[in-house]
Amino acid sequence: MGPITFAPHVISPIWAGTRLAQIRGLEPSGDKNYGESFDISAHEGVTSQVASGPGEGMAYDEFLRAYHDEVLGDTEDTESLQAIFMDAKEFLSVQVHPGEEDAARLVGDRGKVECWYICEAEPGAELIGGCTTCDLEALREASANDTIGERYGLRVPVHPGDFVQVPSGTMHAMGPGILSVEIGSFGNTTFRLCDWGRGRELHVDQGFEVLTPSNCVTVAHVGDPERVDHPATHRAIHNEAFTCDVIDVRDSWQVPTDGQYFLLTCVWGEAHVSSPEGDTNLAYTESCVIPASLEGVTISGDCRVVVSRRC
Repeated sequence: MGPITFAPHVISPIWAGTRLAQIRGLEPSGDKNYGESFDISAHEGVTSQVASGPGEGMAYDEFLRAYHDEVLGDTEDTESLQAIFMDAKEFLSVQVHPGEEDAARLVGDRGKVECWYICEAEPGAELIGGCTTCDLEALREASANDTIGERYGLRVPVHPGDFVQVPSGTMHAMGPGILSVEIGSFGNTTFRLCDWGRGRELHVDQGFEVLTPSNCVTVAHVGDPERVDHPATHRAIHNEAFTCDVIDVRDSWQVPTDGQYFLLTCVWGEAHVSSPEGDTNLAYTESCVIPASLEGVTISGDCRVVVSRRC
């Protein structure tokens, strides 16, 4: 089994633009902007579809059950990672994700820890990555009247090539003018604390059960890939669930599996991914899974890729 590619599960959120659709050659129509894409996900409701190999046409969760050992090795199905592209025209809802214990207790889900690689960002782009106060009473009141983002959102400027880590329990929201890929753990539970007056349901009580107002995001400034003229690798993200390495490839680069599966995402240029069991091409914004049963892959081209592994 070689690299595994996918047909993404694409949706059209109220906050999304059309840039991702244009990159991928999709034609927006009416309210269909195709601005959020669950490229690799085995979570119920947002499951991607396998597009290559022996599982072609299968939902990713079914595929993992059928080929677990070959694909994931000793990783559990509910520990598989997700890759989600987001094209933000407006602020996303101000939200918080539960950790493992809270997710199991409140909704019977796995916890969610995530990070965002910033592929593109307009000048002055910023996101919300924490709270400006730890006053829970003030925060709860502002959440209840849908103003917490404006009043207490910690604004964080970002640029292309930044990698943002978002711990569970952190108040956050992607901002307008940003195209990013989210690498996240298996869980998919989101509690909205504010939706900027758009009228969608808020989850104030649940959100404040899991919010840690002292939490904030951290940013690794990897830099603009166009300014890198030599091969390089950076450990950009390390948390309790996974690691993310950024690799700038100039000609070719070998990546071993060490018996562990990983996600491979092209965030600049175009990557050719080869192995003894098969090859694939990844265009900008495309991802694949490298199964644990492979010894490794060779990445060729002039590109930047993100390698995401379970810890």
